[in-house]
Formats: sequence, C-alpha cells, structure tokens
Amino acid sequence: MYPKRLLPLAVAATALLVTACGTSSEDASDPGSSTSPSASASESASPSPSGTPKPKPKPQPEPSRPPSSEKPVRGLVSAGGAAKGALEKTATELTDQAAIEKYAAGLGDSLRAPFTTEATTLLRHVPAGERLYAQTVYDGCDQPDESTITATSSGGEVVLKVAPPKSTKIQCLVAERSVALLSVEVPVG
Repeated sequence: MYPKRLLPLAVAATALLVTACGTSSEDASDPGSSTSPSASASESASPSPSGTPKPKPKPQPEPSRPPSSEKPVRGLVSAGGAAKGALEKTATELTDQAAIEKYAAGLGDSLRAPFTTEATTLLRHVPAGERLYAQTVYDGCDQPDESTITATSSGGEVVLKVAPPKSTKIQCLVAERSVALLSVEVPVG
C-alpha cells in the first residue's frame, strides 16, 4: 500500500533533482536563461498579452572583428615557427593586394597565408581617410591581445606597438611571431 502512495511523490522528487542537477547557479536563478529545447519551445510559444505567440529572439553570435566606418580596423596574425629576422622598427603601408603580397613574401612560411587572408579581409573595411599598416610586433609563446595595438607617427613613419601578453610561464619549443594590422588616419596636407 505504501509504495503505491509514495510512487508519484518519488517521481516528482526525481524530476526536480534531475532538473536542478543540470543547471548552474546562474541558470537556476534566471528562469529565462534555460537552453533546453523544450524550455525554448514553450517560452517562444507563450502568448503575449494580446494573445498571439511572441517569438523569443535568437542570440546572435558576436563577430570577432566588427569592421565599422567609425573605428579603425585591427587584426593580429600569429604563427609558430615564423620568426624570420628581427622585428620591424616601423610599419609598412598596405595600399592594395600587390602591397599585401609583397609584404607577405618577407614573412616566414607558416605566417604568409594567414597574414595574406587577414590583411585582404581588413583592407576591404578600412574607413575612409585611413590606411592599413602592418608590422611584426612580437615573438613569444603567447599571442598578444589585438585590442592593445596602438600606432604612433613621427616624421611620416608609422610605428605599431602591442602590449606583450601577461606571462603565463608557458614553455614553448617554437616561438610565435605576431604581425599587427591597424588602420591609421592619413594626415591631411
């Protein structure tokens, strides 16, 4: 007699336990953040005050480098085993595809193709009044953060700098070489 009475209670308790075990503390505190298909379907089909179902907006992936007309474009390309010669003291202006190919020819083999692809993509998004520049800026085991790329100009030369990554004490057999790409405003005059 007792097992039959406790069975519905045990099923309900098990369902609650399984549901709670599959969520983090953040998800548990925010009922709208459920990612299960059944939860999404029931949420998107829930009627709005007017009685019509309101669709739940799909999260859009954030682009890795959103080119815009207001902000300079920037990129950082790194490859292991690409250290060929010393780091450059000044940046090279990349005005067209021929300039990109010429610059890439001086890079190590493992860096040439990824650099050409990235530079070609960024060149299409350089804002009006700016030019794209490239410079080898770092050799090391970690890749620097592209958001730290800055430019200075002096006497008609542009110099790109990047903050070195925080030391993670990683030991690597082959250091990566990083090339910074940044669009810089062309001085008027």
